[in-house]
Amino acid sequence: MKAPELNDYVVVKITQVMQYGAYAELEEYPGWRGFIHISEVASHWVKNIRSYVKEGQIRVAKVIRVYPDKKSVDLSLKRVSGAIAKRKMEALRRAKRGRYLLEMAAKLVGGKPEDVASKLEEAFGDVFGAFEAAAIHGMEALKDLDIPEEWKKAILEVGERYIEVPKKKVMAQLEIVVPGPYGAKIIREALLSIYDIVKKHPQAEARVYVAGVPRYNVEVTSYDYKSAESLIKEACESVVERIKKAGGEASWQKVRS
Repeated sequence: MKAPELNDYVVVKITQVMQYGAYAELEEYPGWRGFIHISEVASHWVKNIRSYVKEGQIRVAKVIRVYPDKKSVDLSLKRVSGAIAKRKMEALRRAKRGRYLLEMAAKLVGGKPEDVASKLEEAFGDVFGAFEAAAIHGMEALKDLDIPEEWKKAILEVGERYIEVPKKKVMAQLEIVVPGPYGAKIIREALLSIYDIVKKHPQAEARVYVAGVPRYNVEVTSYDYKSAESLIKEACESVVERIKKAGGEASWQKVRS
């Protein structure tokens, strides 16, 4: 197991609090212990250390000295900003969840997590990122990955089953007029084409309904606003082009959802 290095930010569990400092276990480095002197607990004078740290707390600390032979480090809490602590805790949460999901995928293929872990980290930044990408983009996200096909299928299956993709919604309104006896049919077919455009994109959904003739509302949900906005633009512009080719008039605009 890799050892912690000077200036690393690590997640620790406080195990013992004393008058002059506190001991902690390093969550990411089994067998390693850390000590936080009272002077490194806060940026101001600390009268009672127990007002700042308690046994069982999970905190983010900075490594300020390393003793490899003793598998021990000196730590600081005061040198960790709120933003850094938040990012580190999120990274640990993703790492734990990624390991859990990879173990599930390994069971499906009869392999070991370490068979593909490094390649997933290299391609997606962390293991959880691979499952997240598969849940959002489907097999397309894994097609260039240099791992066996059975692993790709297992990652996709686990990602789709256990990762809930957040949905963002955007709305637009179309105004359509098509004269002649076939106008209603042309409008209906043009609006239905929106579903064909959107369903090509994994994790995207569309809803089209009458706002009051000749206006029609379009809703598109996707995994982020950028994707949803791109899709609704593509769909609405396609409808406008189709209607104009059929001799009608059409325009669209975004509206607040």
